[in-house]
Amino acid sequence: FSQPVDPTVVLDYATIIKNPMDFSTMRSKVERNFYPTIDEFLSDFQLVCDNARLYNAKETLYWRQADKL
Repeated sequence: FSQPVDPTVVLDYATIIKNPMDFSTMRSKVERNFYPTIDEFLSDFQLVCDNARLYNAKETLYWRQADKL
């Protein structure tokens, strides 16, 4: 969640996740005043969680943490 997924480590990530997002990218966007509305910020937050649930199996820690968020 906190950093972009490394495609050299998680080789199939880009084939499954078409719009990656992570909290460090969101932080950078906040610092650059990239979010004109709270809805756009929330959309990226939701994307982080949706991507984690899409890529990971339901019984994994990653899926469960994304679901809690």
